[in-house]
Amino acid sequence: MDKKTVEIRDKFIEAVGNMGESLGISRTVCQIYALLYINPEPLSPAEIGRLLAVSKGNVSINMKKLEEWNAVKKVWRKGYARSFYTANEDIEGVVLERLKSGLKKRLDQMKSTLTELKDSIKSLSSKSGDKKISKYYSTSFTRMENLLIQSDLFLENINLFKSLFKK
Repeated sequence: MDKKTVEIRDKFIEAVGNMGESLGISRTVCQIYALLYINPEPLSPAEIGRLLAVSKGNVSINMKKLEEWNAVKKVWRKGYARSFYTANEDIEGVVLERLKSGLKKRLDQMKSTLTELKDSIKSLSSKSGDKKISKYYSTSFTRMENLLIQSDLFLENINLFKSLFKK
């Protein structure tokens, strides 16, 4: 591969790593996916590690995550005992599913916290007699719960948005 091609590949991998990290996804996971996505041929974990300058163990751990997310596929190559991988080219599906599961996890955490807080407010208002502040908190938490309900509806219908990306 010539120098300019390597430079383009590396810039793409770095950009995907940065974007993923800003969304709370491991930089290395994103860089491995980007490398496999842009590479025309399947790669072994050893090749991935060499090209990204990360350990084989690091590659192995992150490949398991990518396999769980259905973002990569194991490919058999005649004459080789080791595994080779290629990216699932349905990038829209991979990204939307990852965003969906990440958002769902965070929304569920927030719902749980709101439930605890609302229970705490009930005991606060009965003990301290400060009805004004507990009513304000309760109203604020109800608005937040409504946002979470809307977010759940969005996540349930995210596949509609996925269809917009398809040609």
